[in-house]
Amino acid sequence: DPLLPGLITLAPSFPTLIHLLRPSWRCPRDYRDPSYPGFTSRYPSCYAQHLPPIRTEPIQKADLRAYVGRLEIMAKNDNIHEEETAIANEATHLLPSSSASQDEISETSSITPAWDGLKDFEGLPWWRQPSVYWLLGPYVIFTLAFGGVVVPKLDLQYFADQHSHNPDKVFMPVLLGTDNPQCQIPEVSANSAKFLLVMGLFTGVLSAFVTPKIGHLSDRYGRTRLMALASVGGVLNEFITILVARYPDVIDYRWLLLGSIFDGMTGSFTTGSIMSQSYASDCTPPSKRAVSMGYIHACLFAGLAFGPLLGGYFVKWTGSLLSIFYVVMGCHFAFMLFVWLVVPESLSGRRQLIAREKHEKEKEMRSQTSSSWVATLQNANPFAPLKILRPTGPGTSPALRRNLIALAIDDTIILGASMSAGAVIVLYCGLVWHWDTLEKSKFVSLISFVRVVILMGIFPIVNYFGRTRPAARRRRESGAAAVEKNNGADELDIIVLRVALVSDVVGSLGYVFAHSSGVFVASGMVTALGGLGSATGQAIITKHVPSERVGQLLGAIGMLHALARVFGPVLFNGVYALTAGRFDQAIFVLLASFFGIALTMSFTIKPHVVWEDQPEEERQPLYPTNGTLTLSSDQVPIDEEDQLRSPFNWSMIASRALASTKSRSVAARSIMTSAGAAGRTIKFGPFEVTNQVFLSTPHSFALVNLKPLIPGHVLVCPHKPHKRLTDLTPEETADLFTTVQLTQRLMARAHFRTPEPESGSFSIAVQDGADAGQTVPHVHVHVVPRTAGDMETTDAVYVELASEEGNVGGALWDRELGARPQPGGGMSQVDDEDREPRSVEEMMEETEQYKAMLKEMGIE
Repeated sequence: DPLLPGLITLAPSFPTLIHLLRPSWRCPRDYRDPSYPGFTSRYPSCYAQHLPPIRTEPIQKADLRAYVGRLEIMAKNDNIHEEETAIANEATHLLPSSSASQDEISETSSITPAWDGLKDFEGLPWWRQPSVYWLLGPYVIFTLAFGGVVVPKLDLQYFADQHSHNPDKVFMPVLLGTDNPQCQIPEVSANSAKFLLVMGLFTGVLSAFVTPKIGHLSDRYGRTRLMALASVGGVLNEFITILVARYPDVIDYRWLLLGSIFDGMTGSFTTGSIMSQSYASDCTPPSKRAVSMGYIHACLFAGLAFGPLLGGYFVKWTGSLLSIFYVVMGCHFAFMLFVWLVVPESLSGRRQLIAREKHEKEKEMRSQTSSSWVATLQNANPFAPLKILRPTGPGTSPALRRNLIALAIDDTIILGASMSAGAVIVLYCGLVWHWDTLEKSKFVSLISFVRVVILMGIFPIVNYFGRTRPAARRRRESGAAAVEKNNGADELDIIVLRVALVSDVVGSLGYVFAHSSGVFVASGMVTALGGLGSATGQAIITKHVPSERVGQLLGAIGMLHALARVFGPVLFNGVYALTAGRFDQAIFVLLASFFGIALTMSFTIKPHVVWEDQPEEERQPLYPTNGTLTLSSDQVPIDEEDQLRSPFNWSMIASRALASTKSRSVAARSIMTSAGAAGRTIKFGPFEVTNQVFLSTPHSFALVNLKPLIPGHVLVCPHKPHKRLTDLTPEETADLFTTVQLTQRLMARAHFRTPEPESGSFSIAVQDGADAGQTVPHVHVHVVPRTAGDMETTDAVYVELASEEGNVGGALWDRELGARPQPGGGMSQVDDEDREPRSVEEMMEETEQYKAMLKEMGIE
């Protein structure tokens, strides 16, 4: 240890030796100190030896700047192994030059996109790392359990009812998957329909109000335990069913309703499905999330389709109707234990704690802003969970609300119509095509098999060629790995959703006009492509919200699913009952109409709209109302022992003092507009630039450039014509650089291959004073989007900014005042005849393009 500082000092002289030693040389702690002189990613230093000195006086603003690098590292969790990041110095090129060697290109081609969703699980053994593949087998068992008991339970109810009236009556055995003549009587049909409706009503209504609660709880306490809870009700339900079947003399069949109540109280099938989708969302990056959702839905279709068939064959092999209920109870029990004890939790303890703290703060805020009885009424409102579909407050926008509502409507229609119309379609096949049970079972199994093939075979290939390969190509070209994060729906998501809905509409119309069973089957296979709709829709909706709200959002969607399962069959069965024998195809007209509504709603979904939720500590104002920065001793922990043990306090102080753009972004974003205020004249120095302004905030504006260095080179300025950056107030400074961040996102959307800023690079520059090259006495920030090969050398932008190319005021003075100032910064003037100043019309056209993009981003 005493030799460590010396080794660090000598490390630049022995790069080869250090490089060879590095794989086995690790710091005793997980901390690395990038602020220590001479540190690079190749020569790590032990952070424990270079802790900031203990302070007993109030921390000043300058001190926070000096310590920020170390404080951020101290805030890292000891259990998380942070990646070592190379620190670029002033001589490091910003982008790989166009003349990069093949070795450099081959190295960048192996770069994979970064995603922090599983960052807390790095370094853990594989059996403790969450993955969607953990769920596929158990979820098939879960859906088989629900799909395998529908028909047996109805037959059991009929036989129990008859036994209560005639205990000596002997029944012929019931074989599922075959034509049971003893069940093809009006009494069975009538009683089964009534009893099924009542059971479905109990389970559906209860699960509709339980599922959102469980979804919201899962954000704070984890997915797996609450996922297992969904099968607890199933175990109790099947236990009661077995008791009713074994002791019909003692237990009336109506006790089956109690089982439905237990099932509904734990969320039933709806909660299990929503929790599985939340789990998949947690452990899958956005670029692959739709595929993971497709796997979950493939398991759903497989279980619901093949459950009755497998159950029927099992009853046939055993010769006992009761045996299937033992098997189903065992399936529920196995799913519950496996998910609870074996499947790794997808939400780390840290993320659960953050969600719980945020929830408590939100409760405190609500209690402070509303009276107790109003809060009680709001909590008692059974439909309150649906408010998540119309979020308000920081980070939200009208476009976000439109997207969430449209996606919720689409998903409810897709799932509700598909599940509600299934039984009626089977009845239609028997009535019109005179199919027996075997033929109807084959039809249902064929459609489900095609859905499974599409979701598990074709869709991953589409995702690979439409999303994975282009992303890999962009990484090779840029030489950097883009950070994956929730960024709303992308173009591929929307295309897949619309294609799925078109197939549903076409297939439903095919049902209407089918005059042979072959055409009817072909139409059904077309609708099988619609299985992509629900998987894609649910993947899209999770990409609109922060990760700590996924469970809450999917819980609200689950509530809509449960209500659709209650009222959907009533609607479809009612229409079929009213039109059977007169216009049998009316049910398919209704089905096509619903899918047509969903298709129309899909055209209101805008890409790349996301809820940009900020951590609570970043929302708190940094500056007092008088605009000065003061940190008193009671605001900063001064206890020496507490400083050493609680690095998070230091990190919070640093983040509040140094991330001012985020702390002010809430207020700024809420009143940003994509144009200047009505009737307001905006000036850049002495020049009017109102027509060039495409974004205006309370303190800043962004405008297109008269002579851009490269396409997308724009300026961001404060409204007040401050000459120097140090003249800005804290509020103006925060607003200025918040606007710079938003402008970066806009320029990425306009000029990069993908709309994420991480898919390219930016040069951000401020020429503060005439000697630095400022030719207009008005503070302005240059925002220059950069791509590989856009200039001869990557650092040429700095030379051009300080020369004639960067003379922002030159052309304006030539045009309006005639007295041209010389660029400063020690650079000689360069004639630039090839770059002619643009016309007003050209700049206004670019301005309107940026305004339109801002509207798509929800800035209106």
